[in-house]
Amino acid sequence: MSEPAPPAAESPLDPEQCLAAEAGAESVLVLAGPGTGKTTTLVGRYLHLLDQGAAASRIFVSTFTARAAEELRFRIGARLGEADREMAPELFRRMPIATLHGMALRLLQRHPPPGCPPFRIFDEQACARVVARHHLYLGDDVRKPTDVFGAYKDRLMDPAAALAEAKARNDAALLEAAEAYGRYQRALAEEGGFDFGDLIMELVRGLEADEAYRGRLAGFFDHLLIDEYQDINPAQERMLRLLRTQGARLWAVGDDDQCLYAWRSADPAFILGFEAAWPDPALYRLSRNYRSSATIVAAAGALISGNRRRHVKDQVPHSASRLALTIAGLDDDEDEAEYVLRVVRGLAGRGMPWHEMAVLYRAGHVGSRIQIRLAEAGVPLVVRGAGEFWQLGPVRLVAGLARLLADPRDMDARALLGHGKRVDKLLQQAPEKIDTDVPWPALCRQVGRLVSATARPPGEEGLQWRDLAFTAADLAAECADAAAFIALMEEQRRSLRRAEAQGDAVVLSTIHGAKGLEWSAVVVAGCEADLMPHESSPDLEEERRLMYVAATRAKRWLVLSFAAERRKTAVPSPYIAEMLEGLDEDQIRYHDTLSRARLHAKAPPPAKAGKPVRLRPELKVSAGMRKGRTPLKRTRG
Repeated sequence: MSEPAPPAAESPLDPEQCLAAEAGAESVLVLAGPGTGKTTTLVGRYLHLLDQGAAASRIFVSTFTARAAEELRFRIGARLGEADREMAPELFRRMPIATLHGMALRLLQRHPPPGCPPFRIFDEQACARVVARHHLYLGDDVRKPTDVFGAYKDRLMDPAAALAEAKARNDAALLEAAEAYGRYQRALAEEGGFDFGDLIMELVRGLEADEAYRGRLAGFFDHLLIDEYQDINPAQERMLRLLRTQGARLWAVGDDDQCLYAWRSADPAFILGFEAAWPDPALYRLSRNYRSSATIVAAAGALISGNRRRHVKDQVPHSASRLALTIAGLDDDEDEAEYVLRVVRGLAGRGMPWHEMAVLYRAGHVGSRIQIRLAEAGVPLVVRGAGEFWQLGPVRLVAGLARLLADPRDMDARALLGHGKRVDKLLQQAPEKIDTDVPWPALCRQVGRLVSATARPPGEEGLQWRDLAFTAADLAAECADAAAFIALMEEQRRSLRRAEAQGDAVVLSTIHGAKGLEWSAVVVAGCEADLMPHESSPDLEEERRLMYVAATRAKRWLVLSFAAERRKTAVPSPYIAEMLEGLDEDQIRYHDTLSRARLHAKAPPPAKAGKPVRLRPELKVSAGMRKGRTPLKRTRG
């Protein structure tokens, strides 16, 4: 039975958005680049369906996060309120808006499939306790077991399938993971628990196993509206396919240029192959960028055009601003941190709120020195993505072990170390690898070397582990003794808590953690050739997408910084040169003469042919931007 639809408020959509929102095909894909009004168009689609007589309870809207679902619910509710304030609250309550996992939970709880046992949801902490109780740690002791198990579920693999895959590949690490996965699932079942990955797995199982059940659930919805379509994984795609078996229409919005979650089993093939995969497909493109300046749009467009596996699309900037992009080539990570401090202080001095500034980076360790320097200077900040520095795994181990060796009675240090195979190995090796009679700085350096080398995982995780361990050791060694180090840690933690409570703070985040957000000013730090693209990454196109996402978070000011040395000699990322290909000389600014010289002399050639990079003669450095001194001096050795 259909519900009466309220009269729709006047549409705020531009012509492209309006065409996409009112599309009549069975399967619609809207390609919406950064700043092109993706959420506005999604809201417009929802209101259009209501205006056409669709029932709110029969329109399922999926978002990537629960927070985004609440924001979307609020925006739709606000628009409905504009049109009909009496009817809106009732419709608001009946809107099925959630993540795909959230919708799976709702369906399982209200309409469980045959054979589904009663269950309760285990959150991340509860799952970690299951892992600890049953000693399900993996050999490398760095990959979170729950992440590994979740990846199996994202591919719809039960323990038997995981074990068969490991045996077929004759891979010892895979075999260990598959066996641990089986024990984990048995432990969850014994406690009557489902983790988030189980929700879609169980729903898909029920839909595939029982035709009547599938017909019943698929009949609940007339429309499926899917946000961030580029990030769906095989399990989610299968769930959507099963929920369409009764004729529900699919309307998806996303951007293949922003697909960043291959490590979570997201597969860009789903958005790239949309037209071949779904019936009666139609493709729409949103081309007007309402977020960023003309300079940023042009630079980002030049960069992403280097990818070959993508839907071709161009963006037209709504803003005509040609405010220059800034390139800063610094000596090392200390110099970079000092430079970032001067940038954010300078912008704040010109009246910009702290929360309109962000510092983004590819790898968490790049932000560590910046985090410490800003906190020391009293700049309010919040940390996203990689998390607060002193809570990161290798940092906790360095801090905990150094403090424990300096004072075996320090129970807080023992708590910092935690438990697990690596901790046991560190405590076993410490007596023969570390001389506790040396001064505190030397002790810290020894601990840093031991932690950096102990059961380090392969690839990118191992490199980040090493760099974080050395950074933590450096910071500890710069303190006079263990007591001073403890005071440093506590003061920085208090500073972070104060900033979070105040709400007005500079954001420090990994690029993954910044997706979907925007700021007036963005500094992308660590723009070096071994970090962007990351030296261990097997997918260079995803690496370029990461840089593209970082750059397009900025509305007006964009700064790209790189260091000449970050534990080893470094050269600028080739992505800088690719971005500059899209700019005129007046759209490029250099922090100083050395920045220009370093980029010009050492930057690798762009990954694709194009016009020569035109370098603007260096500009004078203002007094507020001159290189300053920092009390944090690197201890080498």
